[in-house]
Amino acid sequence: MMRALATALAAALSAAAALPLAAQTLQFDCSGAVRVEDVFDGGGVSGGERQWQILANFEGGYVRRAPELASGCLEPTVEVCGCELASAAIRCRSLGISPQGVEVGMDFSIDRSNGRMNVSGRRFDPRSGTVIETSGQLACTESEIRQ
Repeated sequence: MMRALATALAAALSAAAALPLAAQTLQFDCSGAVRVEDVFDGGGVSGGERQWQILANFEGGYVRRAPELASGCLEPTVEVCGCELASAAIRCRSLGISPQGVEVGMDFSIDRSNGRMNVSGRRFDPRSGTVIETSGQLACTESEIRQ
């Protein structure tokens, strides 16, 4: 009886070891000041506080972010849309072109060692020559989500 129980327990442990571990998803809650500037006419600086939540799953290789941070990915013509996940940092780029020819891009990176997010974006309308640039550095807190 004990031998059968030990064999069954060993088989169960062996099967459990073969199961994949829960995927590690990290949540970054970032907030801080973002500056928006109309470069074309030399004025028009605005901005304000922004708060973004980014989810990064290293095993799955994906980053879920706010539409504003993926603006180039949402245009009908997408030139660049992707993220690089490394142990020290997360970097995402997006560049797209609207049907009217407006180029929309947004890049950001999160440095995990210091909890900082750098963001830079650009919107260029070739017909009017208007260039709007967005930039900022936000503070981030990192937490782990078990799935």
